[in-house]
Amino acid sequence: MKVLIDIGHPAHVHLFKNFILFLQNNNHTVITVSRDKDITVELLNYYNIKHIILSVASHSLIGMFKEFITRTYKIWRLHRKLKFDIAIGTSISIGYLSMMSTVKSYNFCEDDDSVIPLQATLSYPFSNYIINPVGIKYKIWSKKRILHASYHELAYLHPNHFTPNKEILKKYSLTSYEYIVIRKSALTAHHDINAKGLDQKIWNKINNLIKNYPQIHNKENEKNHKIESHDMHHILAFAKLVISDSQTMTAEAAVLGTPSIRYNTFVKKISYLEELEDKYKLTFGFFPGIDDEDMLEKIKTLLNNKNLHNDWQEKRKQMLCDKTNFNQWMINFLKIR
Repeated sequence: MKVLIDIGHPAHVHLFKNFILFLQNNNHTVITVSRDKDITVELLNYYNIKHIILSVASHSLIGMFKEFITRTYKIWRLHRKLKFDIAIGTSISIGYLSMMSTVKSYNFCEDDDSVIPLQATLSYPFSNYIINPVGIKYKIWSKKRILHASYHELAYLHPNHFTPNKEILKKYSLTSYEYIVIRKSALTAHHDINAKGLDQKIWNKINNLIKNYPQIHNKENEKNHKIESHDMHHILAFAKLVISDSQTMTAEAAVLGTPSIRYNTFVKKISYLEELEDKYKLTFGFFPGIDDEDMLEKIKTLLNNKNLHNDWQEKRKQMLCDKTNFNQWMINFLKIR
């Protein structure tokens, strides 16, 4: 087959990198198209994934719409030249490619429709299949849904694909389980309008609690991070705690068995993260302005837990027993299509 992979976010590099390798090793032709956003291109280059940059990320609604038109047109032109059989991604454009051709599109998303209303409205009507985790909330396009018992993060952080390397900590003069990772999202995506996360006021209170611990700060859209992007999952795996207003890094910490605090206005709105919190107790979500004191108390409790790492690894084992290796799920799914 000729397979188009449309990648628009750093997390999607990780999501599809092992699947791309499988496709290539099984004599499929893979054409990967990318979006210059944050560290997306850097990661693709690091993993030696050949790709075509179709656009640069915009942070305004008008700019995003223009970018969408540009990407869709360029993808159509590529199809006219290369004749794709299927298109895979988390992309609005691949659905429109299906509308204009016989290319089957598989749109992967782990957010509830209500969290990404614009993306769902624009992409799902034209996508052939919508790939979601079990438990996601939706009201329409039910016949297109293909549900799986996994998380996107288990396509690359499942033990079959990722083994944390403690030697990498030496590179940054870190000691395992003695440092804290802080991740701040830019909150500039189309679904982030009016969203709130870690601001200076709450950060001052948090910092008073963790100031005696080495801190690793990571902010979306900044490329001068202390940690090289390809090392970040190793750093997450050996952290004592992750404090974040990012959905993706919270989920990554959870599936690695690292305790995490999530502070943003998406709390209680995203089903897969609520499952990681309510069912597996791997992470904790707090709503800005409402749960501030509860969050600060939870940070104190976690830092005072002498058996914190072992407790979380036991919770992780239960989660892994229930969930599938998502990369293997993708491979099995493709074989029966």
